[in-house]
Amino acid sequence: MTQTYTYSPRPVGGPISFAIKGDMLIVDSGRKVHEVRLGAVDTVRMTYEPGRIGQKSFRTKVTMKDGKTFTFSSLNWKSLVEAQEMAAEYRAFARNLCEAIVTANPQARFIAGKPWWLWASTTVVAILSLLMMAYLIWQALRMGSTGVALIGALLAVVGTWQIEPMVRLNKPRVFTSGALPEELMPKAS
Repeated sequence: MTQTYTYSPRPVGGPISFAIKGDMLIVDSGRKVHEVRLGAVDTVRMTYEPGRIGQKSFRTKVTMKDGKTFTFSSLNWKSLVEAQEMAAEYRAFARNLCEAIVTANPQARFIAGKPWWLWASTTVVAILSLLMMAYLIWQALRMGSTGVALIGALLAVVGTWQIEPMVRLNKPRVFTSGALPEELMPKAS
């Protein structure tokens, strides 16, 4: 049985198709067709990638033992201004791909979230930014600039709304191919 997934990773350019055939993955970019041995997979990493406002994007990155990588996302670009969330298709293909990888290579590692150093630095920058906004608000209120304090509070709320999911969802952790991290999968319709 062949499982497939096709999406456009960028607003311009053609689609990329993936097809699982036994212990092989066929990647067709339109210009080239690559055959990837799933037994040569070293790591599968699933992450949350913030998209445009109101759209969440999830990404799976597969790293081979030789260092080569390929990725696929839950967001399918139709044009410069229109993107489609492919929740059901992405969920099914990610699950099937992870099962095929663990069958071909039981030593493959499955990691959720960003690398520790990137997640920690993002977290530190987010906390420092929030503390600086709190200080700005406090100073503005102390000086009687209620308008500046309100703008600062609005920016703090919007910043927290945008950054909080990146920190929470991308915390590094391991998972198994049979229990993909639900928080890093688009919600099925």
